[in-house]
Amino acid sequence: METNCEKAISPTKKVLMLFSMSFLPHQGRYLRVRNQAKTLIDGGYPVTILAWDRDCTHPKKEIIDGIQVERIWSRAGFQRGPLNFVNFIAFYLRVLPRLWKAEADVFHCFNLDTVFPGWLAARLKGRKAVLDLCEPVYYANWPRKYAALMSLIQLFERFFSKRFDYVLVHGSFQVEKFESYHIRTLEQIGSYPNRSLVRDRIQDRRHADGTIVIGRIGSIYKNNGIEEMIEAFKRLLPTNPKVKLLLAGKVFQEFREDFQSLIAPIADRVEIVGSFSPSDLPRLYERIDISLQLSRRTDWFQNITPTKFFETLANGVPVVASDTGDVKQIVDDCNCGIIVDETKPESICAGLRTLIEDPGLRREMAKNGLRAIQETYNWEQMGGRLLAIYRMLGSDQRMQK
Repeated sequence: METNCEKAISPTKKVLMLFSMSFLPHQGRYLRVRNQAKTLIDGGYPVTILAWDRDCTHPKKEIIDGIQVERIWSRAGFQRGPLNFVNFIAFYLRVLPRLWKAEADVFHCFNLDTVFPGWLAARLKGRKAVLDLCEPVYYANWPRKYAALMSLIQLFERFFSKRFDYVLVHGSFQVEKFESYHIRTLEQIGSYPNRSLVRDRIQDRRHADGTIVIGRIGSIYKNNGIEEMIEAFKRLLPTNPKVKLLLAGKVFQEFREDFQSLIAPIADRVEIVGSFSPSDLPRLYERIDISLQLSRRTDWFQNITPTKFFETLANGVPVVASDTGDVKQIVDDCNCGIIVDETKPESICAGLRTLIEDPGLRREMAKNGLRAIQETYNWEQMGGRLLAIYRMLGSDQRMQK
């Protein structure tokens, strides 16, 4: 006999997702939000994404992949830290009336930026609320002078996470953290690739001229491993003159001048590709023999498992990566890459040389990584977990924390 917690939520139940970015393909977290929205829509739940357009330049209403998207225009920056406080208040004042009018049965809040307005609207309207946190420690990239404020934010996260009906996280570090808060309605929903981004088999990447392409895909900004990567590549060239570096991603405006200076000495061996959409990923990875996933182990990056890491494996490319988040555990378990010390160019060079000089090893690691994605780290498995949670949210009996 079906229990209350097993009753499916009615297909007429509506979901409003509150997202603190513009919902554009080149932005971080886009695929996580998109995959969740599409899964719910395919499962019979109408979804609207209410996004924060901080540039005030994108359409206020549009349909993307069948998803209704509405954007709140409210100007703000992304990397100004506490200096954005007034902009946050302005956004909240604009979004709260829209949330109050929303015909939604579940308010699904992505990231800490959306916690307060989403939770408040859900509670005032007597609706369910889901908190979706994909970053291990929010705002950990703020300057040290804001350490006291950071402590308050961690208390804010702990306080409000206990007041949502369900909490979704990306990595194992977060699972341990929220379990320490004694949150029982917790699920790990990894930001893994969907089947459309997973290859059936690895492909032969032999270049006619013997070139080995080292690729790095993702946004390019100061202090996110770019500097060490370029220095390591310079050291490779004297003994490996046929290697080429392919960089794909948006170069942040404030880093463009420094970036151009960094690559100037090796410009003839570097190809720069600008912003791209998720649909471009297979085409980009077709050109890459070895993927670089380097991140400095700062307070911000040390517990992050990048989505680009999983996308690399999904495209059958071996990886040279930093020991952040769950990356080392997965690499060791699956034998799909090499872990290096991203602070030491000589360590990066050694890892790259190992793969450059051994095509058989590259192929073996590529096959192992692709198999791991096909069997474990794919969105279809995560989508099943998400739908199960929404079935539980449809229960008339409120879940106890």
